[in-house]
Amino acid sequence: MKKVKIIKITVIILIISYLIYNISGTINTINDKKLVKNYFNSNDKEIAKQTKDNYIGILEIPKIKLQKGFYDINNKKNNVNKNIQVLKNSTMPSENNSVLAIASHSGNGKKAFFKNLYKLEINDQINIYYQNKIYYYTVKDIYEDEKNGKISFDKNYDNILVLTTCSYKKNKQLIIIANLDNQKSF
Repeated sequence: MKKVKIIKITVIILIISYLIYNISGTINTINDKKLVKNYFNSNDKEIAKQTKDNYIGILEIPKIKLQKGFYDINNKKNNVNKNIQVLKNSTMPSENNSVLAIASHSGNGKKAFFKNLYKLEINDQINIYYQNKIYYYTVKDIYEDEKNGKISFDKNYDNILVLTTCSYKKNKQLIIIANLDNQKSF
C-alpha cells in the first residue's frame, strides 16, 4: 500500500514538473515573439536604445523557420544559455569586412534554438535584420570541427555570417559560413 502511494505521488510530481516546464517554455516563446515584433515596429530608435530588453537585430533562417532576436555583445542577455549569442570579436554587417558569429545550443531543450541548424545546405538563405536594413546571406560552407572554444574558417571570406552549435557527433561543433550577397533598407 505504501509503495502505491509513493508511485502516485511520484507520478503527480512528474506531471506537475512537465506542466511547469511547458508553461514556462510557452511564456518564453510568447515574450520572444513580442520582442521580435517590437523590433520590427520600433520606429523610435532612441527609445529602443534606452530599453535593455530590445534586440539590436534579428536572425532569420527561413528553411528551418527560425526568427530569433539577438542582443548587443555587452548585454547580459547575450548568453548562449539564455538566447542566441553574438560571439566576442564579431563585427556587425554594417561594417566593412564584417564577421558576425552567432552561437546557440542544439538538442532538445527550450533554449536549443539551433536544434535544426544541421538541416541547412549550401545555397540556403539566411537573413540578418540590423539597423533598418536586411542583410541577405547565402550558405557557402558547412563543416564540423573540434569543439575547443574556437572557430576556424578560411580567411578569404569577406562580409560573412558564421553560425555554430554542438554537433550530434561527440566533441564536434557544426560550423556554417554564409557570404553576404545583398542588403536593402526596410
